[in-house]
Amino acid sequence: MPLESLPDEFDEFADAAVAAIKRTYSVNAHRHDPEIGDDAVVFGIAIYRNSWYLLEQEVQELDGWSSARPSGSLVIIGAGLRIHVYRCGQDADVDLDGFRLDDERSSATQRLIAEANAVQLSFDLEEWLAAVEPPAPVTVDDLRELVIVHAGNPEDGCCGIWVGAPVTTDETSTTPWAWIEPLWLIEGLATGSAASTASAVETPRHDEMPEPEITLKPVGENEAEKSEDQ
Repeated sequence: MPLESLPDEFDEFADAAVAAIKRTYSVNAHRHDPEIGDDAVVFGIAIYRNSWYLLEQEVQELDGWSSARPSGSLVIIGAGLRIHVYRCGQDADVDLDGFRLDDERSSATQRLIAEANAVQLSFDLEEWLAAVEPPAPVTVDDLRELVIVHAGNPEDGCCGIWVGAPVTTDETSTTPWAWIEPLWLIEGLATGSAASTASAVETPRHDEMPEPEITLKPVGENEAEKSEDQ
């Protein structure tokens, strides 16, 4: 399991990150007031700004961890990992497959996250054969660009927090993740339809579903059959 293969130092960071993100949702859900114009956009912006700030505060208290804001994004560095944090969805029915860092809507900084993992996974056969001591092939366990995604809303607060390793996708890909697993789920979410498996890889997509069998009948045939039955 990739989550278990992460360095031991990640556990302490993960606990601090979950606490910071849950607190962000709790504070903003409490002060959210539609009567003065608060809506989903206001809530989302507040979550984004407050979660990054609280995460930076938590990181300052952890030995061996640091944070930076390159090109206006947040990256947390420690234990040989580079961790990025984004919001993905408003409730328990979050579509983890829909979170993409390599499409036209993504920033250049976001696209580099998935591209870095894809390059690390790539295998140069000629280089490997030419090496005196060929290195061991890189696996998904070795990926070091990780992303924490979280979902929630003003009514329920935080609904779930996941961590995974994103990769670039193409027209044949079914998921933008090399792996993804939950760090924390709201009570009852584990039996929900969207995150019951805690893995986008295990969630069937529309193009994986069997094609339905459809029988076409001429217009009026049903009425004729009814008349014969009568």
